[in-house]
Amino acid sequence: MLILAIDTSSNAASAALFKDNRLLGEFVVNTAQTHSQKLLPIVDSLLTQTNTPIADIDAYYVCEGPGSFTGVRIGIANVKGLAQPRNKKVYGYSSMFLLACNFRYFEGYILSVIDAKRGDVYYGVYSWQNDELIIHEEGIESIEMLFSQMALKYADKTIILVGDAIKNYPDALGNWDGKLCKDEDVIQRVGNLHIPSVVMRDEGSVYDIKANYMRKSQAERDK
Repeated sequence: MLILAIDTSSNAASAALFKDNRLLGEFVVNTAQTHSQKLLPIVDSLLTQTNTPIADIDAYYVCEGPGSFTGVRIGIANVKGLAQPRNKKVYGYSSMFLLACNFRYFEGYILSVIDAKRGDVYYGVYSWQNDELIIHEEGIESIEMLFSQMALKYADKTIILVGDAIKNYPDALGNWDGKLCKDEDVIQRVGNLHIPSVVMRDEGSVYDIKANYMRKSQAERDK
């Protein structure tokens, strides 16, 4: 089974090709170009380098967000455009889920945090069980409140914190008692996606996949 996975939720655009859950190739472009300029050229390069006709793709996986409002829309729109004419399945996953995929051999809980600005973070709590990444919860919260809730809900768990909030909210880390991942190489690379663990929503219908922003845009909040 051939799967094309795409992520345009952050500054970088990435695409990866999997065959039977094995990574065949990946392209990541982190430049000032817009995702509308970067995405299709890297998809074309990926398919060319792996000698894969677009018609051979069996399913598409795309990041639903949260993240860049424009970036998320571009990724989903392009995947729908590729999948719909050939009636291919489309599955979605979150930005925080993708971060947690880096910690496949971590035995505790993973707390992925992505800066949502104004002191808030998008977050997800995950753990690996029998080679499957389990989603315990995902949402948006102030970083101070999130740390307080984690201390209550998961008091007996070993937790590692990962994401750009580590760098963007250093003062809040004084209230963090768990492990801390400071490795800047841990980014949202779609080649890290653990394909079998992606939650299948509505049997992968191209008509059901949609952006998950988790909150209104800046313009909508400032009305």
